[in-house]
Amino acid sequence: MKVAVTVWENTVSTVCDFASHMLVFDVTDDEVKNRSLIPFETGIFPERVNQLEALGVEVLLCGAISRPLERMIRAAGVHVIPCLRGSIEDVMGAYLEGRLSE
Repeated sequence: MKVAVTVWENTVSTVCDFASHMLVFDVTDDEVKNRSLIPFETGIFPERVNQLEALGVEVLLCGAISRPLERMIRAAGVHVIPCLRGSIEDVMGAYLEGRLSE
């Protein structure tokens, strides 16, 4: 499974809509096998959604996100988990351990 996290420096980006990069994690059996820092090719919402689809992203972890972008991403079959903040390592660790609600 591929999990993407919108990033700014070493933290989850504050607003997904304006993120310039994402980290894409290859996760198998609740363990990260690989990670890639990937720039968003554009700020145009449909093209961002297409990029997520092309990468095979199944889950998007992010900070705040506008309703239009969230709807588009969800319509593409990607599970969106918004309103997150903190370091990438802490957020991914919490996701893998099933404790994001904490």
